Amino acid sequence: MNQIPWEHIQDKLRNPNLAEDETLSNWLIEDIENETFLGDLKVIFSITGSVPDSFKPQKEMAWQRIVNRISIKKRRFDVIGIMLRVAASFLLIALGIGGGYFLQNSKRVNSFTEVYSPYGHKTMVLLPDSSEVWLNEGTRIKYCADFTKSRNVEMTGEALFHVTKNPSSLFTVKSKDLRIEVYGTTFNVHGYENDLVSEISLVEGSVSLFRDEQLVKKMKPGEVITYDAHSKKFTSYQGNLRQITSWRSDELIIQDETFANMVKYLERWYGVEITLDKSINQNLRMSFKVKTESFIELLSIINHITPISYEINGKQVKITKRKTNKS
Repeated sequence: MNQIPWEHIQDKLRNPNLAEDETLSNWLIEDIENETFLGDLKVIFSITGSVPDSFKPQKEMAWQRIVNRISIKKRRFDVIGIMLRVAASFLLIALGIGGGYFLQNSKRVNSFTEVYSPYGHKTMVLLPDSSEVWLNEGTRIKYCADFTKSRNVEMTGEALFHVTKNPSSLFTVKSKDLRIEVYGTTFNVHGYENDLVSEISLVEGSVSLFRDEQLVKKMKPGEVITYDAHSKKFTSYQGNLRQITSWRSDELIIQDETFANMVKYLERWYGVEITLDKSINQNLRMSFKVKTESFIELLSIINHITPISYEINGKQVKITKRKTNKS
């Protein structure tokens, strides 16, 4: 595999339905391991959502980082089994730069690690200081490889942090417009890239919330603070922490949410894109719990609350209001 046709492989990963070109076909028949290598790259691409760049395999280091840092929790199908079968020769792409890639270079001053949790899965990351971070679906975190000097984490998505207390080293989390200073605690951060509203929920301990380097508030356990990027306003209240952190236990609790907000949760939970027809009352409030139900089963549950019709085309879903027969 000294002359890997990376451009052809990348084209194949981006467009799996394209016929294989002559260069890629010839490379595949050169060595039986090449076909296995390509198959494993397809697995990694499906998990990380990123096309691998060319790299030089570093088997032992990459595999050890995988074992020590990350475990992917199964939901609906077994990804762990697949990952363990992936060849160690290229497992360095499971952590690090570029949406799931791992790169470590002692000569680089600003080297960092990035972890991506794909839709349909939860990912647990053990940071170098033994702090634990659970990543919800579609979440990325990034932190400096030399974590002893700077315990700074950047993230987008949703994550539940359990931070190891260390008075001599401040732990901070940067999420979109907000920064959190942590003093040894458990808290949930909800801040997906396309969401206008970010949410910080403190389970236990103490954190301080900042925006533009200005202290917003030092939070108390049980407190939830939301920030609306459009109005630039903060709201503080005592929240239902069980509902907020239920995703960590593979439970989705919808409690008094509008139809529009509910859809955002369902998109991340099931890995689909939902379009609501104008006939749907998006302000209608919903309450229910999802644990093992399939997407079709969940739509049936919603249909008992309000009459709906739906069309499913792969990952694209359209929901409309079902017309009822008048007697």
